[in-house]
Formats: sequence, C-alpha cells, structure tokens
Amino acid sequence: MNIEAKKLELIQQLMLVDDEAILRQYERLLVQAGMQARTEESIHAIENGNVLTINEFRAGNKEWLKKRSTK
Repeated sequence: MNIEAKKLELIQQLMLVDDEAILRQYERLLVQAGMQARTEESIHAIENGNVLTINEFRAGNKEWLKKRSTK
C-alpha cells in the first residue's frame, strides 16, 4: 500500500472515532510527528551549513514584520 492510500485509510478510520479522548491522542501524535520532522530538517540544515547568523535572522524578522504591517 502506498503512503497516499494509507493516509486515506487512516482518515476513514478517524472519521469513525466518537471518543474525544482518542481524538486528542491522535492530535498529540500528529503534533509530535510534525515536531520530530521539523527537528530532523533543522539538524540536516545545520549539518549542511544552511544557517543564519543572529543578525541575519533579526533582519529577516524585521522585514517580515514590515510586510505584515503594510497589508
């Protein structure tokens, strides 16, 4: 079974769940998986030298805030 078919199967099963506690468990697992994936991406970026200095990071944040405030 490919990954897309597995996702659809899990969604179908999830739609049958009526217990809120079980849904919260699923939600926690999804959040944890997302955080793990982001952590691994960050580690790979650091290993590959894809990093910003703190000054570059601050400048990028300031620019982002300017763009958001003009919308």
